[in-house]
Amino acid sequence: MNDEDFVRGDVMDLSDVPKSEQFSTAITCSCVRLIPYRFETIEPVTFTSKGIRINGILKDMDEKFTLNIYKHEVIKVIAHFGSSDQPQTLLTLYLLKTCALYVKTQLCLPDDQPSEQTGFKSQTSFHTRRLVLLFDSIPAATRETIKTMFSCVDEISAIDAADIFDRIADSDRKATRTQPSVRQLRADEQMNLLMYPPKGTGSLSVSMEDFVCLRKESYVNDIIIDFYLLWLRNTLIPEATRERTHIFSTFFYKRLTTLTRPTDMRQTAAQKRHARVQKWTKVVDIFDKDFIIVPINEQSHWFLAIICFPNLKGPVTYDTNQPVEPQHLKRARGKKVSMQIGNTTITPLTKRGEGGALPAALNSEICRLGDDGESERDEAEGDDSDMASEDSYNSNSAKEPTATGKEQAAATPTSTSTPTPQVSSGPARSSGAEEVPAVKQPLILIFDSLAGASRSRVVATLRDYLTCEYRVKKPDAQAHVFNKDNMPGHCVKVPQQNNFTDCGLYLLQYVEQFFAEPIRDYRLPIKQLTNWFDFITVTKKREDISNLIQKLMDETNTQQRLILPVIEFPTLNGQLVEYPEEAESAEFEEEEGHEDDELNSESYEENNAVAEMEVDPVGDDLPVAKTPTAVVVSTTATTVNSGAATVTSKTKRFVLKRSLQNGLGTTMTSNGSVMLPQLVSTTTASGALGGAGTHLGQRANSGSLKIRKIEP
Repeated sequence: MNDEDFVRGDVMDLSDVPKSEQFSTAITCSCVRLIPYRFETIEPVTFTSKGIRINGILKDMDEKFTLNIYKHEVIKVIAHFGSSDQPQTLLTLYLLKTCALYVKTQLCLPDDQPSEQTGFKSQTSFHTRRLVLLFDSIPAATRETIKTMFSCVDEISAIDAADIFDRIADSDRKATRTQPSVRQLRADEQMNLLMYPPKGTGSLSVSMEDFVCLRKESYVNDIIIDFYLLWLRNTLIPEATRERTHIFSTFFYKRLTTLTRPTDMRQTAAQKRHARVQKWTKVVDIFDKDFIIVPINEQSHWFLAIICFPNLKGPVTYDTNQPVEPQHLKRARGKKVSMQIGNTTITPLTKRGEGGALPAALNSEICRLGDDGESERDEAEGDDSDMASEDSYNSNSAKEPTATGKEQAAATPTSTSTPTPQVSSGPARSSGAEEVPAVKQPLILIFDSLAGASRSRVVATLRDYLTCEYRVKKPDAQAHVFNKDNMPGHCVKVPQQNNFTDCGLYLLQYVEQFFAEPIRDYRLPIKQLTNWFDFITVTKKREDISNLIQKLMDETNTQQRLILPVIEFPTLNGQLVEYPEEAESAEFEEEEGHEDDELNSESYEENNAVAEMEVDPVGDDLPVAKTPTAVVVSTTATTVNSGAATVTSKTKRFVLKRSLQNGLGTTMTSNGSVMLPQLVSTTTASGALGGAGTHLGQRANSGSLKIRKIEP
């Protein structure tokens, strides 16, 4: 048989073998050796008319492997079928080079091992391409089958077999001596864990301080976000798409909007902003890209902007790139939008002076990271009317039926019951009897896990940046000004966080999902992403990133294996964890003597520092704040007028405080015993509240709650 004609299949499939020649026998195998490697089998080794089938577990990877070795690929077999002195039996298979490379690939063996040991590089060594199968015993009838199956069986004596077993044992002793030592790390150690990627430019250092950010109810920092985005780009994004994608670091937007002393006073505000980051694209032309990923941390909250198709001058059909008529876009009105966090509804009562965002003080407390020390951002002027509303429609399909709010909420990305563009995820949208082709067009899409705050200033700032960048990158082309008509901004309806700590994780999942399940129609509004992914996908991301860091550390640390410290995750092996009640218990202490507090007193100002929001508790459930400092939540509407809060005398305030746990994922009881987390099957959120975002490089401790109720 010619190697080039050979197609590897399953040797268990004997459908093409004459019935008279068919046979299959299974023998329990203690292990498979490819010196110096050892692999455990998970089922008996099967010998068939075609060859040998071996199923086992990869060492240290907890993954299964399957080998289908055809009998024509076995050059020679050395067999010892046991004796009274050496009862253990063995079969040594010498393989063709092509088969040996196949075995190496299936067993995930590295290239940089000594050829004397693996035998994959040297064809003259005694160990060349030798696979050893060890058995406790082989029945007499099966021995004859093996001898008939392979015409090249060489049966050796017990002395020769003992020599092979001695060499295997000697190899194991050497491997034990050369194995790296193992050290368990502590969470308080100040050290770098890994460089990613380990080689080349643009490597990122991940430290222990960054790893601890993955603790449950802590705030994921900028290093973790940059690291995971870089890993996504290098591993999960398809190569063709990767070449058409540019990912900015978390510091890009901060640098773009941080006030600095300009070098040229004649520059416009937009040009000054662009000058701060002009060198960031020195070796890349973003107008050659289809997608530009911009992670943003604003008011201590992470969200995502994706600039889509900046090289297009208008909408074109998705598949054929034929120009189409621009959409008639309705503009969003400056309306008050409620945010639902667990069992709590928060309604902004005021806007920021410019741009309609939440007040800086309020948003900072909602997101709860404390004072991040940032100065006022240097952003472009923006208004909600600059953003495309959710009611935008296509000019060629004005008669499309409009789904009600309940219908839209019930729709799923795969729904086909309502022929509206809001829920379509296919390549075309149906409008009665008319098919509307899918399009791609220049857009700035905002993905925010705490929808409600205005992002018009962000969109306007990015448009200004694109205008200046285009002038620099295309000096010979006609100037192109990006505006709300040729680069619309749109806040996409996406899954929302149900606590105040996971916004960074949602940002990462938005990017991952964007490339795993690409949008196929960029006609606005984009509504098919409401159920893009489920709650557990994001919740287990802390554990997933931790496992990724450990895996990359194991690949780079050859002298010593470093084991990451044990910290609390909301999941264990991908399942939700229920921590002991003591770790989440809430105590209510009603304090008297506040009737005489004056509105201008120091105690009043301290207790009402963040009372500029409406909170509507559901039933008897109270919001639980996972924050290192007190957060005040009002159970009645608070009227805000020119930044000053006016509170009725009957308002109740709940001051939420948290005590510390040990840092090992367990809770210490009063008698000193350790309470371990328990797995639960629930797939719903706990409803606990905490900080909404992450300050760059900042984390918080988790622990039990103490709620002190203050009634004036």
